Amino acid sequence: MLWLPKREAGSPLDAHLATVQRTPHGPQRGRAGGDAWQYAPEETLAATLSDPHRLGERFTPWSRACAEMAARGRELLTEIHRTRSGGPASEQVRRTRVTIGQDRIADICARARAGANAGRSTKSTLPSCTAPSWLRVRDEFGLRGVAGYPNFAMGSWWMGLLSDDYGDWRQAYLPLLDYAFYLEYNVDTARPGPAGGNDLMHEVLALWDMPGLPAELQARRLHVACDMAFFDLKRRHEASLRTHPTDGLTTWVHTDRDDWRDFKAVDSGIFAHYLSFAQGPAGRDDMMLTGLVNDWVDLGPDLRHEECGQGVLALTRGSLVLTDLLDCYERTVWMINTQLTPDAGVRPERYAGCMETLGTCVWQMCNHRQDLWRYYALAHDLCDRAAARDLYTAGQLAECYTPALEPRTPSPGGRVCVPRCDLEYAVRVGGALHRGTLTVHHAVRAAVEDGLLPMSVVEYALVVPLLLRDRRITEGVFLRHMDGGYCDHFASVMHASHASGFSRAYGTAVAALVMEQWWHGIWFAIGAGSLIEAQPDRIAADRDYGPSGSRT
Repeated sequence: MLWLPKREAGSPLDAHLATVQRTPHGPQRGRAGGDAWQYAPEETLAATLSDPHRLGERFTPWSRACAEMAARGRELLTEIHRTRSGGPASEQVRRTRVTIGQDRIADICARARAGANAGRSTKSTLPSCTAPSWLRVRDEFGLRGVAGYPNFAMGSWWMGLLSDDYGDWRQAYLPLLDYAFYLEYNVDTARPGPAGGNDLMHEVLALWDMPGLPAELQARRLHVACDMAFFDLKRRHEASLRTHPTDGLTTWVHTDRDDWRDFKAVDSGIFAHYLSFAQGPAGRDDMMLTGLVNDWVDLGPDLRHEECGQGVLALTRGSLVLTDLLDCYERTVWMINTQLTPDAGVRPERYAGCMETLGTCVWQMCNHRQDLWRYYALAHDLCDRAAARDLYTAGQLAECYTPALEPRTPSPGGRVCVPRCDLEYAVRVGGALHRGTLTVHHAVRAAVEDGLLPMSVVEYALVVPLLLRDRRITEGVFLRHMDGGYCDHFASVMHASHASGFSRAYGTAVAALVMEQWWHGIWFAIGAGSLIEAQPDRIAADRDYGPSGSRT
């Protein structure tokens, strides 16, 4: 953990790193002088609920909202745990068996029940990447240590910089805060002392404990600590039930729309960036969306492990009927569209929220963890069903769902009109050269022409998946191509971003590319295909636990 990219050489954060490196476990918590900071999530949450003004009035709206969401999330976790432990059923969130229709989704679920998945799962594994292309990128930009793991590299040193919150060293502090989530909630188990956590956790906390930290970074650190109070409780609850079997057909649904939104927001782990989100419901919706887009990919694995934060099934009220899933997909896209201007640019006041929402999708494509292209190959025929819906309406959560989480249609008026142009491609797949023209958002073509976005990234994310959708290649050829190019695609994404300095032109192009995937129905097909993993297992067995129940 004790490193920074080359671009931070000579910065105040680099000087702090040097100090930490000179002491085996970093400065002592609560040291005299400085801000006397201590890492204590539950105490921080309680203090923030009591006094959201504690770091200054300008941070109050976000600190109050963060504390409210984390506190309500913990209350709902307690309700869920009580039900799982055999207590009385909750009135706010209930366990339910999914509804399955007689349609294409039912076919995939039947295959899952028959064992077609063969027990495979990549969810929450943490492989490294030794591809020469990635090693060259690491060397060029000084990405060391945990950046050797694509989950960290993309989650912290790509998404953490993509939001463009600052134009100086302060931006590099945010990936250090992001470590909390990508360490699988485990940073909150670290405490000073010979028996209090491992060296890795000490290093993270030492990096957070920077003397003279600017007030806005203190506020972000506070928000992450409040969120980790939620994750600590979730971790402990899951650890206590980790031997409980699941049937692969059970999920959790909520009675109140705004309670669910706040629960999903704190379950998404993006609070290092919340201070850059819009105030009020729009910001809370954006926090929720950063998790909801991930839940489409994890639809099947979350059923397998009875994930209590599964957002798609919360919005369908536990239904896997194809038309209900299409209704949910349509509204997911409508909500993402609110982050865009009417001409499909990114709203400046929603820029950080948009980057963290759509950046999550790129993380999913690169993290060496989620098996999304296998899922896509299983259900690519459903792209057209999703794309046939009206995917250009825009509406906030409250416009898309009633207070009881029943779907509804926003009032006419909110729409995006995408300025598209032709982009020629020539890509070799399975030994055959495929040439053609694809109509894409103009920001994508402009970024390709300006050298901000490699054409290979567009081909991997959009062109080749559409070749399979159009049946110009077979599933086997598709998977061999995607598996064979996976690491090089990841390296290209990382190189382009760091070479561009994470400029807003780059970020806007990435957002446009990912939205093209959503508008073409690609993410619906991925979610549907993920149901191949809807099989019996154990609660939260997608994560490892140490002997004491702490996550490893």
